[in-house]
Amino acid sequence: MSSKTVRPGLKSDQQPEKSLDLRALRRTPGFMLRLAQLKFFEGFYEEFAALGLTPATYAIFAVIRDNPGVPPSSLASLLRLRLPNLIKILNELESSGFIKRNRSKADRRAVELMLTPKGAKLIAEGARLTEPYNEKMLAPLSASEQRTLLELLNRLLPL
Repeated sequence: MSSKTVRPGLKSDQQPEKSLDLRALRRTPGFMLRLAQLKFFEGFYEEFAALGLTPATYAIFAVIRDNPGVPPSSLASLLRLRLPNLIKILNELESSGFIKRNRSKADRRAVELMLTPKGAKLIAEGARLTEPYNEKMLAPLSASEQRTLLELLNRLLPL
């Protein structure tokens, strides 16, 4: 791939060639959302690297924190992860001492996920970085535009 080729994963300080006509892509919501996702993920890895959190593990910790006892199947569905892929991540988090799996008292066949004190401490540290990170990433938008963006995204992606 030549250095002149425009790639979706451009760093924020890189700009595509000025001569390219990108009007069609700028009117394509899926493409623009994908570029926004890449920008946010790149920023996330920079800001949260010291904690060892990825966007996926942050989401897993946050959901378990806010929903103690959530079953892995519900977590996989919510996060749009294949259950075998989630189980692999959960195995790593459990072996690192961040989460624990308990048998449900209501249904002994079911598994419930809980944070350990170590996991609760890690997500608390991550949560402290979240607001400054979001402020930095959304800085080009006014406070009103930021609220509107989140409202629109939540309407498009009801959870």
